[in-house]
Amino acid sequence: YITNNLRTMPDRVVKLGRQMIAGPLAQHWAVQVGDVWFEIAPKQKQDGRSPNRINRNHGDKASSGAGKFGGEIVGKTDKTDSQIDSWLERWLDDHPNYDVMEDNCQKLAYEFMIWLTDNNFKCDHRVDAGNIETKNREFWAVDGFAAAKGGNAIASVGLGQGHASGGPFNLNVKVGQASAQAVAGPGIGAFADATVADLSVSAGNVIGAHVGLNANTGAGVRNGNLEAHLLGFGGKIGADGVEINTPIGGVNACSVM
Repeated sequence: YITNNLRTMPDRVVKLGRQMIAGPLAQHWAVQVGDVWFEIAPKQKQDGRSPNRINRNHGDKASSGAGKFGGEIVGKTDKTDSQIDSWLERWLDDHPNYDVMEDNCQKLAYEFMIWLTDNNFKCDHRVDAGNIETKNREFWAVDGFAAAKGGNAIASVGLGQGHASGGPFNLNVKVGQASAQAVAGPGIGAFADATVADLSVSAGNVIGAHVGLNANTGAGVRNGNLEAHLLGFGGKIGADGVEINTPIGGVNACSVM
């Protein structure tokens, strides 16, 4: 029996890559651990309910093209390659066939990020996948990470976050979240995000809204979006559609992932 304290695998950066597959109407997700990308094979997505298969490749982007603009840092992991292999095998056993509404690329990516980072990750995108598995994640935990890769440096800390889903509807809760980020390529800008509490709901990636209290400030291009905020007021446009924000909430729409 080997405890977590005896692991020798150094922390590796975890990144999310996204790729438009039908103009602004659809998007494919992939996850990078270190230098290896993992994703649902794109051909499986085209074949409807054909068997799921996971592609792996080394490089700056996934074989599908996801992450071709560098992707975005979402956290770090100390999981070993063998642990990752075992987790992916179990996921395929539980989700053998592709389903555009549930067992899709975004479900794999989101659940993979939760497991890799022990729920210590940052991902603020709407998710187009129902029934995301979260039973093994802990909500209240003072966590944080700092990472730098490919012109992107970020430090993030939080008190708790949780996710629930049913059908096309998703709910996210964040408490005590703060991060500082500098982007020098791909993209450019500086950002300081500070959230006291936030509750967001979405119907797939068609439309979403959030309420809470934040003082997000920054401007530039990151994660495929052009954005500008000052003490919570502002918005963004790009890969996540159009979003308008205030210190007490906001709305977003126009993107179907």
